[in-house]
Amino acid sequence: YVGNLSWEVAWQDLKDHMRDAGNVVHAEVMTEADGRSKGCGIVEFETAEEAKEACDNLSDTELKGRMIFVREDRETSSGGGGAPAHGGSRGGGGGTSVYVGNLAYETSWQDLKDHMRQAGNVDQANVLKNDDGRSKGCGIVVYQNPRDAARATRELQNSVLHGRPIFVREDREQGGKRGGGG
Repeated sequence: YVGNLSWEVAWQDLKDHMRDAGNVVHAEVMTEADGRSKGCGIVEFETAEEAKEACDNLSDTELKGRMIFVREDRETSSGGGGAPAHGGSRGGGGGTSVYVGNLAYETSWQDLKDHMRQAGNVDQANVLKNDDGRSKGCGIVVYQNPRDAARATRELQNSVLHGRPIFVREDREQGGKRGGGG
C-alpha cells in the first residue's frame, strides 16, 4: 500500500518508482468513480522480500513532489506474513473507533478517511456537524480492528491535515453518537 501520492501520479509512475525495491508485478493508483486519484495505490511485488524492501526503503521517498509512505497492504487475501497478534491492547476496551479533533472546517469525511487510512483499514469516517450543517471541527473514525485504532492514536497524533495538527484519542463513546454538550 502506498499513500500520500500526488494527484498527478499515474500507475506507470508508481510502478517505475517502486521498481527500486524489486520486480513489480502490478501497480495501481486508486481512483474515485469519476476517475480522479484518491492519492493512494497498491503495488504487488514478485516476492514478499521485495515487498518488505519497499516498505523499509521507499517510505519517505519523493514521488512527483510529495513524500510517500509505504506499508504492507492489509486488505490482501493472500495472507502472507503471519497472523496478527490478538489481545495485548493496553487498558481500555480496545475499541475500534477514535475521536479526532482540531479538524479544519473544510475537512470532509473523505479527507478524514484518506488521512486516517495511514494507520489501517477504515470502515467509516464522520465529521461531526452542528444543526446548521457546519463542521464542529472534530470527527469519529471507525477502524476494522482495535490494533489499527490504537496505532492511529499513537502514530497520527499531531499529524497535519489541511494545515492543522490534529489530535487523536480513543473514542470514549464508542459508535460516535454525540449529543449537544461541549
